[in-house]
Amino acid sequence: MMEGARAEGKAEMAQEAICQYLEARFGKASRDLQKKVTQYNNLEVLTKIMNKIYTASSLEDAWAIIEA
Repeated sequence: MMEGARAEGKAEMAQEAICQYLEARFGKASRDLQKKVTQYNNLEVLTKIMNKIYTASSLEDAWAIIEA
C-alpha cells in the first residue's frame, strides 16, 4: 500500500469518527457540520479536530472547533 493511500484511509476514518460523534451527540442538527468535516482531507487537521471535538458541550462549540 502506498503511503498516500494509507494517509487518505486514515483521513477517511477520522472523518467518519467525527461525523459519528456529531450524529450521536447532536443528531440531525449536526448534518451541515458533518458535511463540512467531510471536506477536510488533511489528517493533521482532522486529528486536531478529533482531539478537541469531545469537549464540545454544544453544537456551537463543535462549529467553533471545526472552523478553527
